[in-house]
Amino acid sequence: MSSSQPPSGERNPLGLDELIAILVAFGTIGAIFFWVTGKNPDRLNARNWQFPAVFSQPAVTPASPGILTPASPSSPLRSPATNLVPSEPDVAPVALLGPISPQNPPVGAIVVPPKPIAPSTPGAATTKPKADKPKVGPVRLSDVPDKYWARPFIVALVDRKIFSDLTDSKFRPDEPMTRAEVARLIQRMSDQEPIRKPIDFKDVSDNSPVAPAIDHTVKTGYLKGYPNNEFRPDKNIPRVEVMAALASGLNLKRSAKASKTLQIYTDRRKVPKWAVDKVAAATEAGIVVNHPKRTLLQPNRTATRAEVAAMVYQAMAKKGQVPAKASEYVVKP
Repeated sequence: MSSSQPPSGERNPLGLDELIAILVAFGTIGAIFFWVTGKNPDRLNARNWQFPAVFSQPAVTPASPGILTPASPSSPLRSPATNLVPSEPDVAPVALLGPISPQNPPVGAIVVPPKPIAPSTPGAATTKPKADKPKVGPVRLSDVPDKYWARPFIVALVDRKIFSDLTDSKFRPDEPMTRAEVARLIQRMSDQEPIRKPIDFKDVSDNSPVAPAIDHTVKTGYLKGYPNNEFRPDKNIPRVEVMAALASGLNLKRSAKASKTLQIYTDRRKVPKWAVDKVAAATEAGIVVNHPKRTLLQPNRTATRAEVAAMVYQAMAKKGQVPAKASEYVVKP
C-alpha cells in the first residue's frame, strides 16, 4: 500500500566508500598537476595565460629599445596602459615642428624630451667694435730738432692741442703770428671767467671763424683793440703786445720798480711808454723769453710762433696749469 506523504527533501549522507572514492580522485588530480608544473614552472606565470582578444595586449619584443614601465610591486593588478609601444629600430626619430601641446604621460612612464634640431649653419658672431686707442708717443715735428731752443715749450703745447694748425708734421717755428692767431691760442689755454664786455669791432664780422676767440680774449682781459674800434686780426703781432696781453690776462700786479726791472735789457728804451709797466710785470713773473740773447728784448719785432709758444707756456706755468721748464732764455730779474 503506497504512502500518502510526499517524499522528503533531505539527502542521505555519503557513505564511507563514496568519501574514499572522492579523496582518491582529488589526490590523483593533484598529483598530475604538481607533476606537470614541476617539469615547466613557467606555465604558472600569469603572463603566459591566454585570455580573449578583448583583454590581450600586443607583445613587446625584449630587445626593443622602447622604454618599459615595470609594474608596482605593491599593486596586485597590472595596468594595460603602462607599456609603451617601441618604435622600429631602423627608423630615426623626427622632431616635430611648431609648439607641442603638453600631454599627460602614463603614470610611472619615463618620458624623454625630444632633442632640438641644431641649425645647419651657425649665425655670424657679433663682435663689439674696439674703440680706437689714443696714440701714445712723442710728438714728432720735422722742423723742430731735438736741440732747438724752444722745443720743450712747442712740444708741450702741441701735445695739449693748444697749437693745432700743423701741416705735414711741421710747426713752422720761425713764421710770424697774427693777432687773430694769438687770440685762438689764448682761448685754448685760458679758462677764465669774463671780466669785461665784448667789443663790436668793425673789422671783425659776426660770422668770422675768429670772432669767438677774439670775443673771449677781450672779455677775459687779454687783448684790446686799436683806436677807431678796430682789432686788426690779420696784423702781425709784435713781441711787446704778446707780453702786455699775457700780463693783463693774468692780472699781474703793476711793478713798483718797473724802471729798475727793465735795466736788464740793453734795448729797454725801445719799449713803448704804454707797455712799460706790463713788460716789467711780465719780466718779474718769468713770462718773457728772449732768444738768442736773454738781455735783448726786441719789443717791436714781430713775434714768431716759437717765441709765442715759449711765452704762452710760461704764462700757463704761472697759473699752475703746467710745470715750469728750465731754460737759459727765460728772463730772471
